[in-house]
Amino acid sequence: EKFDLNIIEQYLKDLTNHGTFSANIDANIKAAGNFNNQENLTASGQIAINEFHFGRTPKDDYLSFEKLSLDIIEASPKNKKYLIDSIILDKPYFKYERYDYLDNLQTMFGKGGENIKSAAADDAQFNLIIEIARYVEVIAKNFLRSDYLINRLAINDGDIKFNDYSTSEKFSVDLNPLNIEADSIDKSHSRINVNLVSGIKPYGNVKVALSINPQDSSDFDLQYNFQKLPVSMFNPYIITYTSFPLDRGTLELKGTWKVRNGNIQSDNHLLVIDPRITRRLRNKDTKWIPVPLIMALVRERGNVIDYEIPITGDLKSPKFNVWDVIGDLLKNIFVKPVTTPYRMQVKNIERDIEKSLTLKWNTKSFSLNNTQEKFIERMVHFLKTNPEAVIAIAPQNYELKEKEYLLLFEAKKKYYQTTNNINAQSFSEDDSVAVEKMSVKDSLFVAFLNRQVNDSMIFTVQEKCAVIVGAATINTKFEVLNANRAKAFLNFFDNISREQIKFLKSENVVPFNGFSFYKIDYEGNYPETLIKAHEQMNELNEDSPRKEYLKEREKIKNVL
Repeated sequence: EKFDLNIIEQYLKDLTNHGTFSANIDANIKAAGNFNNQENLTASGQIAINEFHFGRTPKDDYLSFEKLSLDIIEASPKNKKYLIDSIILDKPYFKYERYDYLDNLQTMFGKGGENIKSAAADDAQFNLIIEIARYVEVIAKNFLRSDYLINRLAINDGDIKFNDYSTSEKFSVDLNPLNIEADSIDKSHSRINVNLVSGIKPYGNVKVALSINPQDSSDFDLQYNFQKLPVSMFNPYIITYTSFPLDRGTLELKGTWKVRNGNIQSDNHLLVIDPRITRRLRNKDTKWIPVPLIMALVRERGNVIDYEIPITGDLKSPKFNVWDVIGDLLKNIFVKPVTTPYRMQVKNIERDIEKSLTLKWNTKSFSLNNTQEKFIERMVHFLKTNPEAVIAIAPQNYELKEKEYLLLFEAKKKYYQTTNNINAQSFSEDDSVAVEKMSVKDSLFVAFLNRQVNDSMIFTVQEKCAVIVGAATINTKFEVLNANRAKAFLNFFDNISREQIKFLKSENVVPFNGFSFYKIDYEGNYPETLIKAHEQMNELNEDSPRKEYLKEREKIKNVL
């Protein structure tokens, strides 16, 4: 009971460049066999590994779980019998990170796992982890060719995290909470059913249903459905490869696969509701692709991207039928010009509604464009003509992204000032523009960071920037940014009674559309323009180009 597995850590040092490990084990096993023949084993009982933690530091896990329990009815490799009552994994956590060079696993185990290969090849050096792995391999190698039964297989409340630092800004996504459950896994059954359900952070969810033939792993049916994913969450990639971020749009991807003897018949459906491009970002990190032109081709009449993507062939060489997509593109080119006035009307009304309810801030900026200023002036006019009306402003700050942008800018600024011998007083607007356009992957800038930090355990540009800039500086810059935004906004309301304006406490959120914004709530009367816009939008949603997707738009209303 609670046997400390710290003995393992000394053997990990032969396999890893760094890292810590802790766990304990409960075991109640009855076994018989012969030590000289690894397969000559018959065992039954329970094993539970508890409080497992493995990672860079005790506070930075790469892999952890609360409990892995195995309840064995009978395991006998020699007799080709594996009868297991349950395998249950509670609260597993796994983090995978990509860096400019290698990833978190390869930085730990060596490129391509070379540390493990080296230890396994050294017959003169005993390593308990290698021996355990070899023994498990021996007793499990005939599992699929044996009589096997698992009454219950479950993964409960998991969290799989992916961070990508290889692009100019961090991309992050979580499968959380992740739950997987299989019905009775029995070789005598014709099918085994496995279901996966998970939330996706920051937004969305996924469901996967797998039905597989236990006698043949190339015989299975698969259904999957990804829902309510904001396209803006992919902006780190979209900006890197196109330079055009998206600030609106919801993605859904679903499909059905039928695989027999490895031959695939599948239908896959990609649907993007109301995608919208924002202004181009120009710096040396980004490539340029004419996204506005591409969007004009791929979007359909109802302002959606809707494609069926059939995949055939076999598992070793799947084939994608590109002609179906080309057919849709040609249809868009010739059909959409007829409906251009309708689409422009929809676009204008959408913007009227959105501008009446939100005011978006570009990342790291507190300036208002002409359109936003005119919108605020209309709001002021509405309050003057409706003295009983009240407007509540709730700042919604994308703190994580804003601070990342501020951090990268301040670190590049330090490098720029150092290399050009410029002090804070002489740092000009032109200098600021030059810093903004500088790539965070610039080799000279990265070399500057490495000289300043000189710590082999810090792998990302963001972490290195944080060391030389400091959290206090970024927190101050963030507070000043929010204060400047509030000042720029409230300056328009100098002649309005403060009782008509409620400026609420700010919230730190991850916005669905990827930008900090002010949420605007009307108490009492609503502007006639907003009411009219909603009525027009309801009518347009009932028209044929958009009616087909009315249910999908209703699904994502609560998310927005």
